[in-house]
Amino acid sequence: MNKKSKNKTNEFHRFLLSCSGVVAIAFGMTIPVVVTSVGVTVDMAQAYLVKTRLSAALDAAALAAAASASDDEEAIEQTVRDFLEANYPEGRIGTKTDVNVSLDGSELTVIANAKLETSFMKIFGFEYVSVDSETVVQREVRGLEVVLVLDNTGSMTTNNNIQSLKVASENFISILFDRAGDPDDIRIGVVPYSSSVNVGPYGLGIDFDGEDYGDTFVIPPQDDVYAGYVSGQSPYSSGQYGIDEDDLEYDRSRKGQWHGCVLAEDYPLDTEDHSGPWEMYRYDHNGSTNNWYTNNVYRYSPFTTYGDYYNHYYGPNLHCPRQPIVPLTSDQDSLNVAINNMGADGFTLGNYGLVWGWRVLSPEAPYTEGADYDDKGWDKAVLMMTDGVHTMNHAYTAYGNTNEHNIDADDLDDRFLEVCNAMKEEGIVIYTVTFYLDDSNSDVKQLYEDCASTPAQHYDAPSQEDLVEAFEKISRELSNLYIKK
Repeated sequence: MNKKSKNKTNEFHRFLLSCSGVVAIAFGMTIPVVVTSVGVTVDMAQAYLVKTRLSAALDAAALAAAASASDDEEAIEQTVRDFLEANYPEGRIGTKTDVNVSLDGSELTVIANAKLETSFMKIFGFEYVSVDSETVVQREVRGLEVVLVLDNTGSMTTNNNIQSLKVASENFISILFDRAGDPDDIRIGVVPYSSSVNVGPYGLGIDFDGEDYGDTFVIPPQDDVYAGYVSGQSPYSSGQYGIDEDDLEYDRSRKGQWHGCVLAEDYPLDTEDHSGPWEMYRYDHNGSTNNWYTNNVYRYSPFTTYGDYYNHYYGPNLHCPRQPIVPLTSDQDSLNVAINNMGADGFTLGNYGLVWGWRVLSPEAPYTEGADYDDKGWDKAVLMMTDGVHTMNHAYTAYGNTNEHNIDADDLDDRFLEVCNAMKEEGIVIYTVTFYLDDSNSDVKQLYEDCASTPAQHYDAPSQEDLVEAFEKISRELSNLYIKK
C-alpha cells in the first residue's frame, strides 16, 4: 500500500471514532419511539381482536333475536343480551359496556360497545380503548316456497277447530307477504287432506280458470260404471248419517261427477314424488247400483259451498276434501279464498297429505311451479299440521275399501316418516304442528317431532290460541334473515 492510500485509511478510521458518540445518542433517542410503537401496535392488535369477537357475537345475537316470533323491542333486547352473554362472556379480553337495540319495521339494528384496558398506551394517558360494533338485520322474505298441509278431517269440527285453523293459516300467509320485499318472492301452496287429497281440475289438465295447465295426470276408472251420489242433509256439523228409506230407488245416470280426489298408488309409489298418473277416487257404496256409465264424459265438478246444513254424500266422492290443492302461487287473495273454503270431513291420512305437499313443492310434474332444488335463490319449506292419529278406517279412503288393501295405522306412520326423510334429503325444511291432542296422544306428538327438520321445529298446540301462535312463530322464523350491515 502506498503512503497516500494509507493516510486516507487512517483519516476514515478517525472519522468513525469521532462519530461513535453521536450514533449512540441518536440510537438511544429512538428507543422510546420504537418501544412506544411496538406497545401501541400490541394494544391496537388487542383492540382489533376485541372488535372481531364482539362483531361475531353481535351478529349471532341479532340473527337470533330477529328470528324470534316477537315484535316486542324489550323481548328482542333481552334475547340479544342473552346471546351476547353466551357468546361473549365476562372474563374474555375486553369488557362489554353498553348494548342498544332498535326495531324499525322489518329492520333490526343492534349496537354494542366494549372497552379494552391498554398495556402500553396507559403510559401516555390512554387507559382504555373503546370498541364499537353495529349489526343491521333485515327481517324479510327473499325467495321462499312453502306449502301448508292442513288437516281437514271430521274431528276438526270439534269446537269449530276448523275455523281456528283458517285464522291461523290466513295469519301465516299475511305475515309472509307483509315481510316480503316483493310479493313475487313468496310462493305458497295449500294441500287440504283427510281420507284423500283433492287435485281439482289440474288432474284433467286445466286450472281453476279453465285454462290449459298441462298434461292430464288423472285417469278415469276403466272397468266400473257409476251413478250419481245419493245425498242427505243433517242439522249437525259433522258425522256420517244414513238415509232410512225402504223405497229409495237407484237409477243409472250420466250425472255422476268427479270432485277431484284420487286413489293412492301401491307402495312405495305412495311415498315418492312422481308424475303419476293417478286413478279417480270412486266409492262403491252399494255395488253395481252406484256406478257411472262407462261412456260418461268425465269432468271436474267443484263442491257447492256448505250452508247451515252439512251435505253427507254416499257416492264416488265420499270424504273427498271440499277444497282442492292450490299449487304454489304469489296470489294472496286466491290463497285466502282457498283457506276459507276448507271444510271438515273424513279420516286422517297424514302420510298421503304430506307426499302431495312434496309434489306441490317439487319442480317436477304433476305440479311444476316449484324452483329447482339447487336454486340458491329459493328456500323450500312445508308446514304439516294434524289434530289426530293416522287412521285406516273401515270407510272408503284413498287406499280404497278395506277389502282392497292390507294396511294398518302403523304402516301409515312408517310411510309418513319415509316421506319426511325423503323431503329432508332434498333440503326441504319441515315444520310440524300437532293440535288439540292430550297426553294420551304422546306417540303422535313424537311421530311429528321426528318428522320435523329439528325437534325445535315441531310445535304442539293444545288450544286454538296455541295453534294461531304456532303458525305465527313459524311464519316469522321462515322469514329469511340476512345481515345488511
